[in-house]
Amino acid sequence: MFERLFIRPANSEQQEIKINIKRQTVTGKLTLFSFVDNGYHIAYVPALNLTGYGDSIDEANALIDVVMEDYWKSLFSLSEKKVLEELKKLGWKRNPLYNKDFYTEAHVDKEGILRNFNLPAETEIKEQMVGVNG
Repeated sequence: MFERLFIRPANSEQQEIKINIKRQTVTGKLTLFSFVDNGYHIAYVPALNLTGYGDSIDEANALIDVVMEDYWKSLFSLSEKKVLEELKKLGWKRNPLYNKDFYTEAHVDKEGILRNFNLPAETEIKEQMVGVNG
């Protein structure tokens, strides 16, 4: 079962995940952006390129939780080699000292979100750091 452990304002913290492929578990912290687009609330995790949406922010957050849980289940159904390839495609790097630890230096800012979703410049975007455990 996947769960979000905490939600706090994002700062300069690095996004990171710890994956145990054999036990099929993941823990870490990721940046989550939320905003309204065409009347729908959007929750977006750029480090995994995952999106949830709904009529309210609660619905969007609930859907992003389901999407992330499905993502991890799908990822863990792959061989270790394929898991590493998939994470690399998303910009994740393996920590050379700790084999199960991954980090990303990718940074998406408000302008990147506006551009990626083709949003008006005045769109309010909320950025949070979320803990994941599953």
